[in-house]
Amino acid sequence: MGVTQYLRRTRPASQPSTTTVLTGCWPLFAISFLLSALSITNLGLLSSMVAWLLRQKHNVHTYQVDWPGNETKLNVEPKNLWVDHGHESNGAAAYGFFVGLFGMVTAWRMRNAQRRLKSLTALAVLLFLAVLFTLSCFIFAFVVTYQTTGQRIREPVAVNTVGMNYPEFRWTPETWFKAVRDLPLADRSTRSEIEDRIRTMVAWRWMLLVIFFVDVAAFSITAMAWLKQRRGVAARPGSRDSTEK
Repeated sequence: MGVTQYLRRTRPASQPSTTTVLTGCWPLFAISFLLSALSITNLGLLSSMVAWLLRQKHNVHTYQVDWPGNETKLNVEPKNLWVDHGHESNGAAAYGFFVGLFGMVTAWRMRNAQRRLKSLTALAVLLFLAVLFTLSCFIFAFVVTYQTTGQRIREPVAVNTVGMNYPEFRWTPETWFKAVRDLPLADRSTRSEIEDRIRTMVAWRWMLLVIFFVDVAAFSITAMAWLKQRRGVAARPGSRDSTEK
């Protein structure tokens, strides 16, 4: 009985359990890595779309449309093209990438941390903002896409506005090029290229939903790690000064 009490008194109370640290840091590292990987992938899809749109605007200029008895050149862009959701989604992808990197660094530091990490608190705040940011991008992208879905490029309007950007309706890049794809284009390779780019546009839009779920998972893991850290520090003697950056 005396030996047991002696061992309890001599056990270092200020040392965090190795098992607790490992179970806390590796899930955070893994989810942060996944967040960075998905974000940089979506950033690549968005950058690819923007580069292609610029090539169409500055190099291609027009598409040849062979309506029956009426061959017409159609400008590659409409007059009213909505791209704000793309810029916002681009920002969300870049933000998610850097937050994921910060999460991996924080998780790695948790392995040897003896005191409370300020960076874990900062990570929780950043991930909460990432959840809101990505959700707003997802909602915005889907709202503007479905508001413009089903619109058609009408032959009379296109014929009467040759040399000008198509003036009717408001479009997103995805819905505009879906309408262009459905036209009787003279060049089949152009249709195939547009079809590939439409897939890219649909992919980055749905990727926002995947990133949102990963954001939520990363925030949940970080919040649990933060609570465990807070309880552990509060239970140790001299915990007021036990804070690391």
